[in-house]
Amino acid sequence: MRSATALVPALFGLVLGACSQSEEKPPEIIRPVLSVVVEPRTIETFGFAGSVEPQFSADLAFRLLGRVVARDVKVGDIVTKGTTIAALDPTALELAEQAAKAELSNAQAQFANAAASEERQRQLLAAANTSQAVFDAAQQARQAAAAGIERANAALAKSQEQLGYTRLFSDFDGVVTAVGAEVGQTVSPGQTVVTVARSDPREAVVDIPDQLTGDLAVGTPFQ
Repeated sequence: MRSATALVPALFGLVLGACSQSEEKPPEIIRPVLSVVVEPRTIETFGFAGSVEPQFSADLAFRLLGRVVARDVKVGDIVTKGTTIAALDPTALELAEQAAKAELSNAQAQFANAAASEERQRQLLAAANTSQAVFDAAQQARQAAAAGIERANAALAKSQEQLGYTRLFSDFDGVVTAVGAEVGQTVSPGQTVVTVARSDPREAVVDIPDQLTGDLAVGTPFQ
């Protein structure tokens, strides 16, 4: 009986030992963590005044001195290529064109007479009824008359070109942004009458202090 009593506590101890071993947890795996030290930093921002302006514009002006008799556009008007912008008084140049046409008609008449005279002298010379000198003179007169026609044609073309300069046209599609002359005003060659800007593209124009321009590079973003 004593031996049986001693065996029971021993078995009980073994059972408790086995239970305690089965209840033990495996050690936790320590995983590495990436850490970053964040330091506060102040971002400096600036604000500047600016405007959105057309990238391309043109100051339209007459090539002649004259009095403005018409200006068909005002600020804000949309114009297309070939639109008449303004006009000068064409009276003097119209008279010059008429005179050039009359001069051309006169030169053509002189040439017709000289050519007929040359042909007559040619026939007389062939019949031995005139001298070579007379024929040569008639030939030179015809050549001079031909040169007169060339000069008259050039003068007429010049007068017509000048007359064309009394009208001012837009060279491209755009919008009128400024006017520099009014009807009745006398303008000089090259004096701006109207400024026309293309509708696009546009660009931002911003005034930046000189002390900051050194910190800016091409491609710096702005908002």
